[in-house]
Amino acid sequence: MHPPVAAANALLGRSPQLVPTPIDLRFYERAIAALDGAPTRWQTTLDDLSGAAIEVAAGETISIELLEGPQIVNMFAFNRADPDERIWHQTVLREGLWMRRLTRIYGTMARSRPLLTVLRDTVVTDPRGPFGQHHIYFGGSGTPAEWRFAGGPDGVRTTWEQFAGALEDRGLDPSILIEHVCLFQKSTIERNAQRVQILPSDARAGDVVTLFAEIDLVVLLALSPYVDGTRPASAPGLPQPRPVAIRVGGRIAEPLGWPHPDISYPDLSRYLDERGVRTREVVPTPGIDYRLNPTEKEHA
Repeated sequence: MHPPVAAANALLGRSPQLVPTPIDLRFYERAIAALDGAPTRWQTTLDDLSGAAIEVAAGETISIELLEGPQIVNMFAFNRADPDERIWHQTVLREGLWMRRLTRIYGTMARSRPLLTVLRDTVVTDPRGPFGQHHIYFGGSGTPAEWRFAGGPDGVRTTWEQFAGALEDRGLDPSILIEHVCLFQKSTIERNAQRVQILPSDARAGDVVTLFAEIDLVVLLALSPYVDGTRPASAPGLPQPRPVAIRVGGRIAEPLGWPHPDISYPDLSRYLDERGVRTREVVPTPGIDYRLNPTEKEHA
């Protein structure tokens, strides 16, 4: 039995809700083997705080490579045809707090299916430093309020502002932003307060993270003004983020689809509009446990 499968089975007795969904390891091992021979469909360099929105088709890959040293790259993703289906914190229950090779990033209910799967991660954590791991699922300090409160100057586009601008350019409401993944960020959990603490990243120039798109996606990327985790917002001058290369690789495999072969697909009838399809309008999804646009009555 493959070690991850054995470890998952061992959890069944005490924490069945934490057991990851089934994963076809042979499929992903073949996808990893196909990476080096895959052509590059599109590429760019991100070297400022403008952010980027990149369309990645199902079966394609997106790679983020550090060009000049460690740089935190924040990532958000959503279904290209249905932006209400976007990355969701349920990933933490299924896969763990930090991303690694073969981690899957899940989307919102009702589908609650993988959106992205990590195929390659070359970052090596330095065992001599304080305990920490890289690519935490949510641990970024990305809002304007946090930046200003910490002494950051005006005129610096925070992660939230970069993401919001990319969404507005596509005619989408920034309220779909809930949480994001912090690629190349090294983090630990404070023992007493249980807060996420950002540590200096161990990533180096040439390190790369490659993710496989399980469905047609739009992936938002934003360089952090905290650079590698060592630059405080109050540091003199404006932050100078280090450049990263972004590459979309050609299709390497047909995605597997619904990850539960013996369980029926969710009943989406409550999620359809009068035409019988999911609406493109960004509205709250009925049945989920939070609302994007609370009514005036709920505020009363």
